[in-house]
Amino acid sequence: MVTGASGLASASVMAAPGARRGTRPSSRRRRIGRCGPVAVRASTSSPGGGKLVGGNRPTSPKAWQIQFKALTENNVRSVASSDIEKLVQARGAVILDIRPANEFSAGHLEGSVNAPLYQPIEGWSLQQTMRKATFAFFGIFNGTEANENFEQEVRALADPDDEVVLVCNTGGTLDKNQKSQARSQSRSLMAAYEMIGFGYKKLRFLEGGYNQWCVEEREVIVTK
Repeated sequence: MVTGASGLASASVMAAPGARRGTRPSSRRRRIGRCGPVAVRASTSSPGGGKLVGGNRPTSPKAWQIQFKALTENNVRSVASSDIEKLVQARGAVILDIRPANEFSAGHLEGSVNAPLYQPIEGWSLQQTMRKATFAFFGIFNGTEANENFEQEVRALADPDDEVVLVCNTGGTLDKNQKSQARSQSRSLMAAYEMIGFGYKKLRFLEGGYNQWCVEEREVIVTK
């Protein structure tokens, strides 16, 4: 049993599913808490700058059409926060948080493991400098770029036959009635598209993402 900020006892969400595959050990302090307002406002900027999709920028309308088609054809589905525990305990699902490592450390679902799809821009190559400048132009000073080691990190945490639940900040949607790409496309869905290419067949994404988990005032693990 664990106790949240409200003082009410509740069952522990799940055991860490990725521990058997070499998750990164952390020596930082681990505590159980509730999401704060900063977590809910975590970075929701456009996730551009990744690998081209059919020759198109990953956040372009044409790329989203390709991604949407592949995701729906491969039966990628959402899962509600209330169903996470059942998926992990009954079916051994792996909860894969694909947010940047600093956001993961600030708060994540208990038992989840981290393989960032994007990471902070740290180098000063011409391309990286231009990306930093572009983000800065829009008032964003924590811009990100694609994690070139994403596939390697994913394979270290989950097998292709595992059921995997992807977690980003917003979740996204595959609802055909949602015509707004900005409200449909998410980093979870972009990660799912890439993972289909890696051979993963049982992919889900957290409905509403980490932000919705926080809105529902569910417990999180903080290692920051």
